[in-house]
Amino acid sequence: MEITKKEALPGVIVLEMKGQLQLGVPCTRLQIAVEDAIQAKQTRVVLDLTNVMKVDSAGLGKIVNCLSALRVAGGAMNLAGPNSMVVGLLRMTRVDKLVKAFPTAQEAAQNLANPTA
Repeated sequence: MEITKKEALPGVIVLEMKGQLQLGVPCTRLQIAVEDAIQAKQTRVVLDLTNVMKVDSAGLGKIVNCLSALRVAGGAMNLAGPNSMVVGLLRMTRVDKLVKAFPTAQEAAQNLANPTA
């Protein structure tokens, strides 16, 4: 899996992911990317799942771990562009109650930039 970091809005970064978020190297790459963001004081993060075709249970767990780490650091996280399979997984496991999902990275970033809007 490839992860590209971009600043969407001031103080909000987007981690664009491409491939499959599953046990092993992909989960480790996501964890490192989020830890690096926290170290850089970039704690408002959008995980762009537009180009992620598959998420397994380990990937779902890693999403929750990343959300927790960002919250502990005083930040927040949104998801962007999850496909129907990922949306179903989020609903079935009730993770959709913990993290918001938006159709686009821009919408997810705007929500983090203006959480009360």
